[in-house]
Amino acid sequence: AENLTTRKHCHFIDGDPAAILIVEFYDDTLESVLERPQNMIRDLKKMNLGYAYPLFPAGKEYDDVWSLRKKGLGLMMGIKGEKKALSFIEDAAIPTEVLPEYIDTVLKICARHNTEVSMYAHASVGVIHVQPMLDLRQQEDIENLKRITDETFELVLKYGGSWSGEHGDGLVRSAYNERFFGPQLYQAFRGIKKLFDPENIMNPGKIVDAQTIEHNLRYGTQYRDKEVKGTFQYRAENSFSESVHMCTGVGECRKILGGTMCPSFKATRDEEHSTRGRANALRLAMSGQLDKEGLASKRLHEVLDLCLSCKACKSECPSNVDMAKMKSDVLQMYYDEHGLTVRDRLIRDSSTAASRLAGALSGIVNFVQETKLFRALMEKLAGFDRRRILPEYAAQPFYKWFEKKGNNPFKNPKKKVVLFADTYLNFHEPNVGISALQLLNSCGYEVLLANVGCCQRPKISHGFLRDAKKDATKTVEGLRKYIDQGLTIVVCEPSCASALNDDLPDLIDDEALAAQLKKHVVMIDKFLENEISDGRLNTTFESIAGNIMIHGHCHQKALYGTQGMKSMLSQGNETVSEIPSGCCGMAGSFGYETEHYELSRKIGEEILFPAVKSMKPGTTIVANGFSCRHQIHHFTGVKPKHWVEVIRAKPSA
Repeated sequence: AENLTTRKHCHFIDGDPAAILIVEFYDDTLESVLERPQNMIRDLKKMNLGYAYPLFPAGKEYDDVWSLRKKGLGLMMGIKGEKKALSFIEDAAIPTEVLPEYIDTVLKICARHNTEVSMYAHASVGVIHVQPMLDLRQQEDIENLKRITDETFELVLKYGGSWSGEHGDGLVRSAYNERFFGPQLYQAFRGIKKLFDPENIMNPGKIVDAQTIEHNLRYGTQYRDKEVKGTFQYRAENSFSESVHMCTGVGECRKILGGTMCPSFKATRDEEHSTRGRANALRLAMSGQLDKEGLASKRLHEVLDLCLSCKACKSECPSNVDMAKMKSDVLQMYYDEHGLTVRDRLIRDSSTAASRLAGALSGIVNFVQETKLFRALMEKLAGFDRRRILPEYAAQPFYKWFEKKGNNPFKNPKKKVVLFADTYLNFHEPNVGISALQLLNSCGYEVLLANVGCCQRPKISHGFLRDAKKDATKTVEGLRKYIDQGLTIVVCEPSCASALNDDLPDLIDDEALAAQLKKHVVMIDKFLENEISDGRLNTTFESIAGNIMIHGHCHQKALYGTQGMKSMLSQGNETVSEIPSGCCGMAGSFGYETEHYELSRKIGEEILFPAVKSMKPGTTIVANGFSCRHQIHHFTGVKPKHWVEVIRAKPSA
């Protein structure tokens, strides 16, 4: 399952091993810690076990090892094809002294049933997660599911292991509990269940009185997908249908604490509004089990309505399910069947409107937008909540400022970079563009401005994919001349960066150009981080804003990370911290919409708003997302800044 994660992090692997074993050592001093792996390597060589023994005491390579390990489950579950790595015998915990023999026998069982496997996890505690690859739409694989489970269970008993070492029983393993625990304990389980749940309404069929594993299947032999023609290419997933089927039901999207996924589930606690719930609804719709309307169903539209397209599931889901992409495709199908509302049209055309309303008309437009009458009319006609004030337009667009003042006579033929003029910094907040230019100049770069049109983020996120694909042609062709020169295109707005190097590459037909977009378009902080890492930039940075708290944009956290901006801000500044918040709740137009206003507030109030309101005096909140900055200001009264506004390269001594 080769993807960005493997290419970026697997450089520490030598050759093409059948397996790797990661061992981490702890001790009181660095010297004693290093002595232990060196002794282990010496012993392994003597025993002729393994062929490569790389040692990483600290730093980026050390972090990369654990990053790859962390992504292991997602890499395996994201393997293309109809057969998927399934979790049903993976939780057995076996005494380590017999673990090799157990694993060898399990692999032989799977091979005897013509089933490939993937494996990963915690050998040190006797839990190696063996995941057979099956397609449970095929009768043969349903039978293999039962046979492999039965034979593996016998092995667990033979080797004195635990049938549920880490993940519990549930529907998968409960049918084996009577044999595993014995009749006396099993009857005690039943007695406790009867005592606390006499009507058997809480999780029936789990722990006791369970059906065997081949029942309660999500698919089965009668399952059939109707043909779906999406607008996205689905190059990584093979098809829209297979993208839906990447959800294996693990339920990581139902977590309440930590991460960003899934903001609407965290706020509502409703399964329907989790990534898994949406994937199940998509599966029902495209197989004709939801209703007769298929993917254009109004009921499906309700299920997808609270998806904020935050892309967190693409990175935090073990299977890397990209619900934002699938939602966009389904919205296009919905519009084709049911037409557009006034609000839909306003969102679709927002970037065009911005280019026309910024400039000479901005003062009048901004004044009108703030009036109660205008806001009441917008609520009535388009469903934008009257408590919100739409973003202001700039008196002078950034590209016009650049033409007059720009960075001339700053010339550096050896260090050129392209700044993408996104809609937000161009027509709403040119101060962000000016700060980005000053930052890049302070690092020694000559800046070229790519004023080539919208990245198509509003159209993509709201399902106007055919329009986005058509209009993206102008934008991408405008960028091609810079790409052909081998120049890097830096972007300030995370949602624009994700549109250009994540969404558009899978929307446009030109696959070669798609690959170039992925390679040459990068967030501005990641660009500088990479330049430093690769030795092309030798400078230190300083904060110009004192104490700093960072709120990471959802797309930034999902696709690029916030480490680069934090590490550069932290140089000489020990008061930089990141708020452990998920989504801010705005998500483009979502928080402006009347029916979503209160949920938008609730999402932000989970962690973000209280953290901002409790900041010490003199602290600056940094938020790279245009929508994030407006959301924070609206509900807390605090005006955040973009990262480029609070950092500069230190002048050489």
